[in-house]
Amino acid sequence: MPSAAPRNSSSSLRRALDLIGVVAAHHGEGGCTLSQLAADAGISKSTVLRLRAPLLEYGYVEVEPVSGRHRLGAALARLGSTYLDGLDLRVTAADLLRGLARETAETVHLLVPEGVSMVYVDKVEAPRPVRMASRVGARQPMYSTASGLAYLASAGEDVFEAVVAAGLTPRTPQTPTTAAALRAAVQLARRRGFGVDDVANEAHIRGVAAVVVDATGGPVAAISVVGPDYSLTADRVDVLGRRAMAAAHAVSARLGAPVRPAPDREDRTP
Repeated sequence: MPSAAPRNSSSSLRRALDLIGVVAAHHGEGGCTLSQLAADAGISKSTVLRLRAPLLEYGYVEVEPVSGRHRLGAALARLGSTYLDGLDLRVTAADLLRGLARETAETVHLLVPEGVSMVYVDKVEAPRPVRMASRVGARQPMYSTASGLAYLASAGEDVFEAVVAAGLTPRTPQTPTTAAALRAAVQLARRRGFGVDDVANEAHIRGVAAVVVDATGGPVAAISVVGPDYSLTADRVDVLGRRAMAAAHAVSARLGAPVRPAPDREDRTP
């Protein structure tokens, strides 16, 4: 019966992986006991002891000497770090950007912070003859753009102060040109969960954007939906903002970010 060994090996591997999943589920509780591990996995304690041996050997699971509780091992952290280091943000977000552009029929951007600016690193055009002037590699100020406000809503106070210190030059009559006005716009973005450029950066252009965070929970990018004000009207802001949030949360999850609940409050003021 030459095929028995491969089947048995495969079954053992699956059950060992199940053990890692059980330990992960108890991670926030400080780990789990042998009894909990066996009960949750649906196998005997003796089988757990057999299956955990290679997991302990390779550092995927650790046992706390005093309490005997099982915890995730450092080897998993190294694997996760290697995985995250290999991620390319543009590749990671590409299909979600395309999907968001299809859903909204507006132009979608992926931007990353650089100093007090946001830099376009990817763009998906809206299906219309008139194209947006934005281009990959170009910069826009944080203080007057939806992407900048979304980023500032998650960034530290030092970033906000740097933006103010660099100057808040008016770009349209709606641009926030004082620290107080900018802070109010950032606080609104924080409450909503997305930033809004209500024709504050460029005449006749409106946009919404949500922040992308990495495995540490820190902001690393923003996804924006932008269009002419005759298309991206004020009454579409809330719906499009939430779609941008959904896409940004999906990219964040791919980057290993912790789960972030959507804001409870709906604020429809553009």
